[in-house]
Amino acid sequence: MGNDAYELLANVLGSLPNGFPRTETGVELELLKKLFAPDEAELFCRLRLNKETAREIAERTGLEKSALETKLARMWERGLVECDPSGAERKYGLVAWILGLYELQQKFIDEEFARLHAKYIKAVGPYFLRHKPHMMQVVPIEKEIRSDQSAMPYERVSALIDSCVSFAVSPCICKKQTSLLGRECRKPREVCLAISEKEGYFDNHPLVGRVITKTEALDILRMAEDAGLVHMTGNTKRGHFFICNCCGCCCVQLMAARFGMRDTVNAHYYAVIDNALCRNCGLCSDTRCQVKAIATEGKRTVMRDRCIGCGLCVSTCPEKAITLFRKSPEEQQNPPEDESEWNREKARAQGIDITPYE
Repeated sequence: MGNDAYELLANVLGSLPNGFPRTETGVELELLKKLFAPDEAELFCRLRLNKETAREIAERTGLEKSALETKLARMWERGLVECDPSGAERKYGLVAWILGLYELQQKFIDEEFARLHAKYIKAVGPYFLRHKPHMMQVVPIEKEIRSDQSAMPYERVSALIDSCVSFAVSPCICKKQTSLLGRECRKPREVCLAISEKEGYFDNHPLVGRVITKTEALDILRMAEDAGLVHMTGNTKRGHFFICNCCGCCCVQLMAARFGMRDTVNAHYYAVIDNALCRNCGLCSDTRCQVKAIATEGKRTVMRDRCIGCGLCVSTCPEKAITLFRKSPEEQQNPPEDESEWNREKARAQGIDITPYE
């Protein structure tokens, strides 16, 4: 197997909807070798996007069931495969590099991995943000959505929480990586929420930080808003399984927006400052906006093409001079219905055929 296993793994990841672009330096292979043993890389390549039980995989591939169960369980414990632990038998499947394998390493990331991944993202990062649909969508601070604006359920954090019965929280891997690279972020770290519509989904789950209650999840969201973190979730209408709380100094998508790349996340709203009320205190631009969307020459003004409609500037304006508006239907980018539809749309946008992996 040797290097051939990692070349095959890189090719399979590159054939998944979100892709895994290659680099001139080959740093992507160093990343894969850091995580996978050769036999694990080979097994990963025999999985599918639609999750299967070990028995189903054994029947399809001819591999021995008991050995397969043991190896898949160990890979899941190390964040190397997707797993649905609910039901009578666990189901395993392929997982993209982003969002996926990278995020699943939050318990295991070390300085070497952090530096390799930073080098990889520096080389290919814009690729992951270039094709639509977006990976993530912004969920605005709910109390700042005006009552005369009809918000969709996926635009309201309370609806995302109310649709689920199981909750867990983990430290943010983006903040951990930034810290390992010597750029400490002072914002709260334990802010990545995992949510599920299935009872007890995170009980004995090897990859989450700790299981929490619905009340605790809501408390974390309020704390994140107070700390100036942006609520984001998967860019679908239903089937959400996480809520990230992100900052512009650690999150790659917000960093890209912060440094001038447009349209990096799906934003349903935008903010407007009433200059007649604004006293130019600078709170919105200096401490709250995570993407530098507020011009500071003269009176503060929101740059519409950069605003992600998170509501952080609205919630703390002492003069109540900022209002959140929903984009017009012509400006809206409606999310795909669910993860399967997102996969199909993303693959089409990149000219990728994912039928061999379904």
